[in-house]
Amino acid sequence: MALLKQLEHLKISLDVIKLATNNFGPENFVGVGGFGKVYKAEITTTEGLTKAVAIKRLDRRHGQGEREFLMEIMMLSRYRHKNLVSLLGFCDEGDEKILVYDYEFNGSLEKYLGSNSLTWGQRLKICIGAARGLEYLHNPLGTQQRVLHRDVKSANVLLDQFWEAKIADFGLSKIGPANQEFTFLVSNAVGTFGYCDPLYAETNFLTKESDVYSFGVVLFEVLCGRLCIGKPDDKHRLLTKLAQISYEQGKLDDIIFHGLRGQMESNSLRTYSSIAYRCLKREREERPTMAQVLEELELSLEYQESFQSGKPMEYEEIIQMADREQPLVYTNKRELKLLLSSGIRFDWGRRWFSLSKKEQNCEMISASEFTFQDPGIVQWIPHSTSRFSEVAKIERPHNLQIVVDVETRFLSPGITYAAYLVLKYCDTFSSSSHVDQSKMTREPIFLGLQFKFKDANESSFSHLADWTDNGWMILELCQFVSYRKVAKLELLLEGIPCYNFMLLEGIQFLPIEMQAIEEEPLVVVDNSNTMIDANWEQKLPNDYQYIIKAAKDRVPYNITNKEIYTLLSNGILTNKGQMLFSLDKNGIKCCMASARAFLEDNDGEFSRFSDLACFRWISLHESRFEKVAECQSGRVLRINCPINSHMLTPNTTYATYLVCKLPEVSHVTLKCPLEVKDINFGSPNFNEVRFIYLSSPKTPLIMLTNSDQDRNQRPTMNPLSRPKIESMLRQRKDGWMEAQIWTFKADAATSVNVTFALTCNEREQLTGLIVQGIEIRPKYTLLVK
Repeated sequence: MALLKQLEHLKISLDVIKLATNNFGPENFVGVGGFGKVYKAEITTTEGLTKAVAIKRLDRRHGQGEREFLMEIMMLSRYRHKNLVSLLGFCDEGDEKILVYDYEFNGSLEKYLGSNSLTWGQRLKICIGAARGLEYLHNPLGTQQRVLHRDVKSANVLLDQFWEAKIADFGLSKIGPANQEFTFLVSNAVGTFGYCDPLYAETNFLTKESDVYSFGVVLFEVLCGRLCIGKPDDKHRLLTKLAQISYEQGKLDDIIFHGLRGQMESNSLRTYSSIAYRCLKREREERPTMAQVLEELELSLEYQESFQSGKPMEYEEIIQMADREQPLVYTNKRELKLLLSSGIRFDWGRRWFSLSKKEQNCEMISASEFTFQDPGIVQWIPHSTSRFSEVAKIERPHNLQIVVDVETRFLSPGITYAAYLVLKYCDTFSSSSHVDQSKMTREPIFLGLQFKFKDANESSFSHLADWTDNGWMILELCQFVSYRKVAKLELLLEGIPCYNFMLLEGIQFLPIEMQAIEEEPLVVVDNSNTMIDANWEQKLPNDYQYIIKAAKDRVPYNITNKEIYTLLSNGILTNKGQMLFSLDKNGIKCCMASARAFLEDNDGEFSRFSDLACFRWISLHESRFEKVAECQSGRVLRINCPINSHMLTPNTTYATYLVCKLPEVSHVTLKCPLEVKDINFGSPNFNEVRFIYLSSPKTPLIMLTNSDQDRNQRPTMNPLSRPKIESMLRQRKDGWMEAQIWTFKADAATSVNVTFALTCNEREQLTGLIVQGIEIRPKYTLLVK
């Protein structure tokens, strides 16, 4: 306890932590570790800055307690390094023992071992960061003692927003004398099975070489893209044995994670695998120190970086191929870098080369290299914003088929690239078409391109186009890891959306930013108030009597206003059970209309829709309404739902959500987005179109190498979905799913008529879709984990 008194400045009150975590609410929960549950939150520092933090709450059922809690505080308050997690504070009140850290946005290394998006170069840098952290613990500066971690594993290597590695979890650590060649501590063997030094487990003699062994296991996990302990039925369940045998027999290629081998410079792999193998030696004296491990890993990275292109002074070949009409004038490396960053045209005007901000090669190939099924309908014209002298102008391109068979020349090896089709669509020859207008907001626009890779069985789709700075649109076709400078892309553009004309510039290859692999966000819609705050009277609506009179079930006449507020906060059925009214935590009115309220006349007066959806009515125990609608057939879902002004709070911006469940039949999918059109004749947004996604848009991840064997592998789906699509279907806490349809602002005394038509792609049906209703709530109440 004397230690805690010395660290009073790090104490954080339990009230502050409860407020930050919503009283340890499920919306803030992010996982469970050896210490207990972990929560994500935001706190305000003494400097007045808001900071994302990870909060670890001790759960004694996990086998850890007072000793581990104090060790973690002592360790992280004394030992500071950029490759160790940072302790911001702690709480020790009553039975609660809580640790507060910097939140590392990308989670643990363990999650990324089997990720194709983590290149060999990036893996090396992560290993070097972790090695630096461990080397500091083994050989601290100043008077601090040596630290033996005792639980080194990939789950305890955290990655911040810049993918910098941080060693975490010091609850099992031991401290010994520093500045000695050997430090022996007698201790009961602890750690994680598969990572623990076998000599330590047998003798209970703990040394710094025990951490080295565990780190060697992590190095082979990174190389092989798997955890050290496989499934029980895996004949190679223990990675350490498999790795040692493979190394000794010269068969490492058999166990290296697929996709990595083609990226590796041979000396880089040789140096890395050699030091990893030495870490796993049985005798401690044969294992390297962490300083030696770090040195070898840095050498491995040096070999890899020298192998990869991307340094401006190495582009003599490109400079020689540059178009003579675009003379390259530079006197030093800095000027050449700026020149290449702006981009140059080469190869007789058919290619464009540039450097990204991270000095990675970017390449674009002109549409003149494509094969058009009917060349007669293609007109080649100049365009002021194109990087090429001419672009393809194609009138009414919807029946056009284009063969794209292109080969890059200067991509950076080991980098994840995306291939984009660069184009413009217009409804008219006027520059003021509705497609061009969208670029004013720079929001993605739906185009819906169908294409097929060579040797693929099924077609792929690219739905959303993004705007570039020079006014062109780019449609992402696929992602791939570049193994060498040359990558061959073969595909057929077979379904072009119908516009009056299209301008086609070419195919562009750009490096993509690596994204964190995250669980699908959980939408928390929880208006229940388990505790009545002191301001409930101010939050009770003045017109609450209207809601009480409209209630489906009779409300007792002697109920108090406080009880009414509780009733409304938890939700009350009105309008003969077809509307659910509630108050959110701020006293703002929310409501949800049942499917019965707006779908019963779906085949009625709006006969202009030729393919209206037909429904059957079923009961589901998880629904707040008596019946929900299950679609039997059709492509068009019509919503016509009047909302009384008493159900909404004036001058509030609301969002409208479709609350539904996807078909359970595995072969029924809705890959394309639903078109949402405002069909209210009196609405200022009449006929305006938006889109919602019932399944996350995916980008094909393909293999692009010079090897015919690899090239013929069929495309697979990229595990990274397109991020930040507000109108994408998301999982709710109550078991349903929802997608945002529209937003509007409620007026003081005007009812709202929610009138939309939702239409799926002509190749698909809504069959199996279950609709509970339409929910209307303030836009800010959408909280994601």
